Amino acid sequence: MKKVLFTMVIAAGLYACGGGEETTETKPISNATTEETAAPVKEEATTKAEEPAKEETKAVAKKDGKALIAGSDCRTCHKDDQKLIGPAYQDVANKYENNAKNVKMLAEKVLQGGQGNWGEIPMAGHPNLSVDDASAMVAYILSMKK
Repeated sequence: MKKVLFTMVIAAGLYACGGGEETTETKPISNATTEETAAPVKEEATTKAEEPAKEETKAVAKKDGKALIAGSDCRTCHKDDQKLIGPAYQDVANKYENNAKNVKMLAEKVLQGGQGNWGEIPMAGHPNLSVDDASAMVAYILSMKK
């Protein structure tokens, strides 16, 4: 009787945990806008130095940073208006100017992790994010400046 009960408990535990199967299917969260729906805009002549920044801004604009944050683990450590484990998003926005250089720098910190800018508690890296997703998230955060 004990053997049957033990076997049933083990089977129930495996069933509840998915039987050891690992699923890694993830779907990106994005409210990307398609260029077909946007009205055509006549582009002005730009210098070669401006072109990469313009392309980077377009790529970031196509992703919905707020939705990407909502679908990630960011809210475990961050809130919009008050410090949790990490700094409040509004504090980050107030510290850094919203420009392409800061978006790139902060996106790299999101991907690689960091420590020391906001205290002793390190931020874990998020290498599973794409550069575009991390940049969109950072651009959204920097737009929260008060």
